[in-house]
Amino acid sequence: MSDNPPPPYTYNQPGQPGGYGQPVQPVGHSSNVVVVTQPSAGMTATAGSCRHCGIGYPKTSFTIFGIILAILFFPMGVICCLLLTEKRCTHCGAGL
Repeated sequence: MSDNPPPPYTYNQPGQPGGYGQPVQPVGHSSNVVVVTQPSAGMTATAGSCRHCGIGYPKTSFTIFGIILAILFFPMGVICCLLLTEKRCTHCGAGL
């Protein structure tokens, strides 16, 4: 066994020689390493749970009447506001 320490690692930044996608030669070695990055696929449409369009998801929101009751009849109106909600699709806006 030899008492020589391993060579130090080198980290290259993008734009510098040996950056992303470029061969990197560690100090003291003769092998090349090529780093290949894959482009992202972008957004893909996934199936949602909307019964009408199949793309969006239901979102719960308070009705105008429930908000008015919460303001006018404060302690008990808040309970009415929580009970008076509607579900709408985030994509097509259909009531669910």
